[in-house]
Amino acid sequence: MSKIARTRRIFLTCTFLLIAVCTHLFALEREVVISSYQGPCKDGDFAANLAVVRDVIREAEKRNSDFVVFPETFLSGYDTRETVLKGARRVDDPELAAFIAESAEHGMVVLVGLARITDEGLYNTVLVIEGGKLRGTFDKVMLTEGDSDDLGFLPGKDVPVFESHGARFAVIICHDTSFPHPALLAKLRGAEILFTPHYNSINVQRVDDHRKWVRNCHVGLACQMKMAVVRSNVVVADKPGEPGYGDSFIMSPQGEILAGAELFRTELVTTALKPEMFKTPYVWADFSELPAWLKNKLADELKK
Repeated sequence: MSKIARTRRIFLTCTFLLIAVCTHLFALEREVVISSYQGPCKDGDFAANLAVVRDVIREAEKRNSDFVVFPETFLSGYDTRETVLKGARRVDDPELAAFIAESAEHGMVVLVGLARITDEGLYNTVLVIEGGKLRGTFDKVMLTEGDSDDLGFLPGKDVPVFESHGARFAVIICHDTSFPHPALLAKLRGAEILFTPHYNSINVQRVDDHRKWVRNCHVGLACQMKMAVVRSNVVVADKPGEPGYGDSFIMSPQGEILAGAELFRTELVTTALKPEMFKTPYVWADFSELPAWLKNKLADELKK
């Protein structure tokens, strides 16, 4: 073997080892168990929805889940301005505060949607709850016309990343998944798991096209961002002509469904995410490979 060939082999070996080490540093630290709930929401009935959440948490605890996620605005509902306001709460609401305190009794991270009242206005929020405390919130960034004009939600301004159970995770809500940008911000901040609560009640003529579009958007986010994606959606059967189909699932960074709920069925789906799902050679490209000129060009275009 020539000196040049030997040098090339050493270089390639060192490069692959470096990639493996770096990938390991940013992979899950351990196996984590995820549960995603799919089922009906009683719009405007905070107490009834909270009772469902408590029951589901008990079931997820039996499955040794580390995370359990619920659909968009599940505690308050998502129908009309009147019903949303009826179910909306401030985070210091006594009943909500008592529920948050209960999480000290188990080890799970609970992600549950709420129409959140603030001094500024109303937000479509996911509460991130753990250890008896509110760890933080995510407010829906990309609002539909119905979100802003009909329901009166204000848009969120950030995509925070949290860490628990050896995993870094973020949340985006429903229409946020139609865009790469919120997920990209989460990825650049180190997220490995992306939770995506939805409330889909769709005109019956468009429901199947919508289901395919949403699922394909999730496959794209999983593969391009190299994140596990966990979708939680409602089932709606009491709105003639506007069914809610569900299609909740837990997806690997390769875009494969690891566990999925049947359409139109109330179900808690659970599976484990394993560290090896996030390591080479299963996923090759890394955002660190982008040349500086391309990053700068992207930044310039996004500022227009």
